[in-house]
Amino acid sequence: MTPPQATGTLTRLTLAAPWRRVDLVLPSETPLGELLPEIVRLLGYQTAESPEAYRISLFDGRVVELDQSLRSAAVPDGALLRVDRISEAPMPAVVHDVTDEVADDLDRRPGRWGDDARRWLATAVISAAAVWATLLAAPTTPPPVLVAAGLIALVGGTALALPGARVIGTAVLLAGAAATATAVPHWLAEWPLRSLAWAVLVGLTVLAAGAANGRLRAGATGAGTLLGLLGLWAVPSALHLPIERTATLLAIVSTVVLGLLPRLALVTSGLTRLDDQQLGERPTTRSSVRAAVDSAHRGLALAVVFAAASAALAGWNLAHASNGWAVALACLLGVTTCLRARACPLTAEVVSLTAATLVVVVGLVSNWLFVAPAQWWGGVLVAVAVLSIGFAALAYRPPAHVRARARQLADRVEGVAVVAMVPVAVGVFGIYERLLQTF
Repeated sequence: MTPPQATGTLTRLTLAAPWRRVDLVLPSETPLGELLPEIVRLLGYQTAESPEAYRISLFDGRVVELDQSLRSAAVPDGALLRVDRISEAPMPAVVHDVTDEVADDLDRRPGRWGDDARRWLATAVISAAAVWATLLAAPTTPPPVLVAAGLIALVGGTALALPGARVIGTAVLLAGAAATATAVPHWLAEWPLRSLAWAVLVGLTVLAAGAANGRLRAGATGAGTLLGLLGLWAVPSALHLPIERTATLLAIVSTVVLGLLPRLALVTSGLTRLDDQQLGERPTTRSSVRAAVDSAHRGLALAVVFAAASAALAGWNLAHASNGWAVALACLLGVTTCLRARACPLTAEVVSLTAATLVVVVGLVSNWLFVAPAQWWGGVLVAVAVLSIGFAALAYRPPAHVRARARQLADRVEGVAVVAMVPVAVGVFGIYERLLQTF
């Protein structure tokens, strides 16, 4: 049914701003430009701006010009009008000039070529050229010399970026890291040593890139997590501890680290210090708080990615062990890693934890099929279950109260799984069997 048109001298309207609505009666014959100062005051706009700074529109997208009256604009009685600043107003539904619309679309199009894209492309070309030069020099140059040259470039790029030449310095340090990574296989013949060297190089590169771009705390959080976990992987291997026992230790450590990382990120970013400063009635600037929050998120994202990689490696090795305790620990690790994702706010964190969970699941299924090839149907059922979960996540969004109950259930399941990991880990070391033999 068509709304009634305003036939009298007054028109009833509801005016809406982003934070307030007002019901009022306005003259039908007065141009809206004359009424606008009082309208914006009633809607709570604080700044005194010219009428041209605002746009009035119906909710179907039609714009009401300020030189029109409500009657001449055919605004019906009881209509709902939006009042927005021009900079915040929605785009009109009707396009009057297609050429202008196409030109404006290019400005807001994501992925447009610009300064950022130019810098990243140039950096990628520089790094690729460094890799090419390393490959060409490898047959005639001693590998330690190539590694040393790459590390010198990495350190030099960091030093160059610290005074302010961040773009050039970052390109140099990334080129040095790429050259070093290319030279490692020519220097180390064994894969475990190569993997160790590459992991150390990644940690150093993260730390250097953080320092070069004014994000030292975030880089230190990520690099510290990576190098710490790497040391825990390397020491038991150097002591010739069986791989399943090393994986057991790292499964426990990775789970604990994933639980502690949010608190660690808050501490290293300086947010807790700012909170204490605020409690002490010392002023805290908004810019410092935002910088600390950004640092916390960057450091947390890097650390979660590295901890998830450690958990995935531990779960893969446990899943392929011949020890039943190790397989049980791999199952518990997959559960805890998957459930930890619900506490992570950023996409990179959730993706890395989900990928780690899938690595553990694939490891368990592959070991199952290796032990019992005739039961191939079991692997198919697991794959179908994973597909079903994926389609359910795409097609169904549960109500808020269901999600709240699911979170409570997940909290309980995660708590039980974490507690159960400790006695299961003890079983991996064969302590229960020795106790039974002793008594």
